Amino acid sequence: MKRTHALGFSLIEAMVTLALLSVGLLGVFGLQARAAKLEFDALQRSQALSLAREMQATIRASRAEAVNFASDAVSSQTGDLYVGATASLDCSAPATLAAETLCNWGTALAGEREIAGTAAVGAMLGARGCLIRPPAPEVNALADLYVVVVWQGLDEVAPLPADALIHQCFNNAAAPADQRLAPELRRGLALRVLIPRLASGAP
Repeated sequence: MKRTHALGFSLIEAMVTLALLSVGLLGVFGLQARAAKLEFDALQRSQALSLAREMQATIRASRAEAVNFASDAVSSQTGDLYVGATASLDCSAPATLAAETLCNWGTALAGEREIAGTAAVGAMLGARGCLIRPPAPEVNALADLYVVVVWQGLDEVAPLPADALIHQCFNNAAAPADQRLAPELRRGLALRVLIPRLASGAP
């Protein structure tokens, strides 16, 4: 008598197939999560660069306020003056147009240009901005400043280059405990603004 063979998968084959599919799906989900973090980091850097360039352009277009931007009330050499998600600068009553401009920039850094519900979501995580004067500014310049923006990423990365300007704006020693940024997550960039004096004695 001819024996017939059953067709289809056995229970063991089905379990092995299911296990292989599970491993594959876990790998796909892991890649998607990593890609989402990288995309978010790229978005944050793009936002930071845009906000830094905006402030750089504003200062360059404000020759009459150059001296005030380079004053101790608006900029520093140590990074202890900052605005953004946390701020050390009192913006309740800005004394000069330069101070008002910096306070408005701080509002943008805090993400308040875009609100979702009650949360400000229009900028980077923990964003902070500083105007830092170099120890040896350009001779005969109306203003020689660095626009510095720092923020926090989602993953730990290699330490930032030994750029004192960025590390100064991350200066946690000057910040209250609840306003400190996580060193292992730090990101940052700096753009220089140099406003030369056009002629001796000219504004």
